[in-house]
Order: sequence, then structure tokens, then C-alpha cells
Amino acid sequence: MTQKGWFGLIGGGAIAIAIAVTIFLVIEVIPQGHAGVVYSRNTGVQDETLPQGWRFVKPWERITPYPVSTETVTVKPFNVQTKDGKPLAIELQYDYKNEVEKLPYIYDKFKGQGSDVIQEGWLQSRVKKATLTVFSQYSVLEVFQRQGEIGAKIQEEFIKLVKEHGFTVDSLTLGAPQPDANTMAAIQAVVDAQQKLEQLEIEKKQAKAEAEKKIEQARGDAESVLIKAQADAKANALLEKSLTENVVNYKALEKWDGKLPQVTGGSTPMISIPQEKEEEK
Repeated sequence: MTQKGWFGLIGGGAIAIAIAVTIFLVIEVIPQGHAGVVYSRNTGVQDETLPQGWRFVKPWERITPYPVSTETVTVKPFNVQTKDGKPLAIELQYDYKNEVEKLPYIYDKFKGQGSDVIQEGWLQSRVKKATLTVFSQYSVLEVFQRQGEIGAKIQEEFIKLVKEHGFTVDSLTLGAPQPDANTMAAIQAVVDAQQKLEQLEIEKKQAKAEAEKKIEQARGDAESVLIKAQADAKANALLEKSLTENVVNYKALEKWDGKLPQVTGGSTPMISIPQEKEEEK
């Protein structure tokens, strides 16, 4: 091969390599579930984002991918304080996603920081702020009695803090608060006192019910006696009305054995015996 041929071959290979390198440098892969924010060294952040997949990028542009699918973030345990000053250790996690339309704003606001940095920094500080705000409205006993309500309020407060900045919070799960030993002892003492009070209240209601039962029973007995007395009085009245002289004599005759008293004296016999009238002759 002539020298000219060698130069041609080398030149062609160099061009091919240059083209391959150029193509490699201007192709950006945006992962699945992400969108890319384009930053141009000439014009700054572009309003339009790039969807997932292989994308050709100008050499003077930089692409920063952000997740647009739902991300689950677990927040490491941190301490809060209740309305009555009791410390509690809190664990929580939340699901969120970046709004595609606001990705350029997010990129600009956080100076090109990646989503992981934003999660560990700004978002974590906002969810902690929401948690501290809500817990400060409840006593330690209310915290354990109304965990569902508290979790919902934290989510609501968290949404207020981040929504306008392009973050959509889908859900927030609050773990069981963990008190320290002193707080646990104080809680147990209050619970024991409440249980004792509830037991006394139950016993009081039982005693009241028993007393009312006895009163009703006594009232029933009194009414029974009254009814019986009224019935006896009515019967006696009827009997008194029916005791005419003839009836009394008839009752006495029923019991008489037919013998007259041996000594009657001058008084009238106890029983008056009707005499048959003599027939007129």
C-alpha cells in the first residue's frame, strides 16, 4: 500500500473514532421513571424537560434526571416534644413524586442538586418541621390515643410546606412513638389512675342500680300490701252490708245443736225461733 493509501486509512479511522466519541458524548440516557432537566451554558435552564430513554444532547448542555414516579422515603428516627413537654422518638415514611411541569423550577431553586440530596436535606427538614408542629398540639396521652389523627395532620402540614415547590405527597405513615423510661413511667401512672377511676365509677353505677332495684322492690311490696288491704276492706264492707238479722239467725241455726240453754233467766233467748201461727178455727 502506498504512503498516500496509509494516510487515507489513518485519516478515515480518525474521523470514525471522532464521530463515535462525539455521538457518545452527546447521547444521554434518562432512566425509567425519570425526566431530564436541560441546562444550557448559553441560555440557562430550559423550560422543556426530556422524557426517559436515549436522548441526543448538545455538547454545551447538561442533563439532570429527576424521578417523576412515586418515591418512598424513610426518615431516620428523630425526637419531638409533646404539648406537656414529654420527649418522644418518632419514625415515619412518606411517598412523594416530583411534578414534571415544575422540574425546571426545582432544578433552579436547589441549584441543580439531585433528588437524593433534596430528600436528605430540604424535604427532610420540612417533614420534621410538620411533625414538630403537630406533636406540640397534643399531650403525651393524646399522642397514644389519637395516632391516626396525628399522622393525617402531619401529612396535611407537610403538603402545605412542599406543594408549591413542585412536590406531591401521596401518603405519610407515622410509626409508633417511643417514649423514654421516665415518660413511660408517667404514662403508666396516669393510665393506672384512670383505670382505678373507671373501676370506681363502674362500682358506683352498680351500687346505684342495686339501690334502685331495692327501691323498686320495696315500692312493689308496698303496692301489693295496699292493694291487699283495699281488697280486704272492700270485702269486709260487703260482708257487713250482707249481715242482716235473718242471716245472722240462719248462721246461728246452722251451728245450733237443738238444745236450749238450761238457764235462760228472764232474758230473751239468744236465738229467736219463729212460732207457727195457729190456724183460725
